[in-house]
Parts: sequence; C-alpha cells; structure tokens
Amino acid sequence: MADITNPTATRAKSYSDFGALGELRGKAQRNDKGALRESAEQFEGLFIQMMLKSMRDASNVMKTDMFKSNAMETFEGMYDKELSMSMAKRNALGFADVVVRQLSQTQASPSTADLLAHRQNVNSLVAPAMPLHKPVLPMSLQQPAQAAMPLERQTLKPLRLNTSMPLAPVRNEP
Repeated sequence: MADITNPTATRAKSYSDFGALGELRGKAQRNDKGALRESAEQFEGLFIQMMLKSMRDASNVMKTDMFKSNAMETFEGMYDKELSMSMAKRNALGFADVVVRQLSQTQASPSTADLLAHRQNVNSLVAPAMPLHKPVLPMSLQQPAQAAMPLERQTLKPLRLNTSMPLAPVRNEP
C-alpha cells in the first residue's frame, strides 16, 4: 500500500511532471545511479508517445465525422501518454537499456592515432580485397595509329512494281 503522507511516493513519474523532473535533476547532480535509468525510461516514454501520436495522425484520414471531436483527441493524447509511460516502465522497446549502456560507458574514447594504428593492424591481417572501382588513369593526348576501315559502297536496289494494282487513289464516296 502506498504511503499517502509521502508526496514523492504518490507522485507520478512522468516527463511532463516538473516536480518529478526537478527531483530527477537533483539525483543526477548527486550522481545517483538510478537517475540515469529513470531518465532513460522517461526518454523512451517520450519517444513512444511521439511514435503513437504520429500513428494516430496518420490514421485520422480514415476517421469519420462521428468519431472526431476535441474531447476525443484530448482523451487519446492522455491515453497515449499513460500508455507510453507504462510501456517504458516495462522496457517494451529496450530503448532505455541502449541509452543507459551508451551513457554509462566509463572508457575514454580512443584517440585518432590509436584508431588509425588499430586499423592498420587489422588491415595487415586481412587479405587485400578487390577494389570497388578500377583506378582511373590519365588519358593520352596522342592518338594511337589505327588502320583505316574500308567503307562499303551501298547500292540501292529498286523495288519491283506490282502492275496488277492501280496507281490512282481510290475514293470512298457514298
């Protein structure tokens, strides 16, 4: 049973609750381990809500006038917000885990020189691959000598006339 005397126990943990965001900011400044997870969950909830909103907007084209109203849109928005927060708490997409893992890495990023040295070591172990494009060579300004191609003489043969057909145009008059 929830403790009613403790206001933080009954407060909904939502990204739109400014009091809860202030508490979360305080936890993050104290380097509390739960602050990163809670922030990631709220970020996932916001992402899911935006995804649900765009899905509803896409389906609004198919709604009839009987189902369109400001009250219905308000209710759907509130429902999407609560649904997104409960999905984020259940880790439905796993997006919060990815954010936590990415932000909690304590390894310093390697320098560019280290990355290049690593790339050369890896490339020396791998057999050279076939290039994607042939190397482009500069074109010579001198044309190579070629033998002239002989041209064939074309002769036209006249068509034979069919004498059984009349040469005068045929008129189709009524």
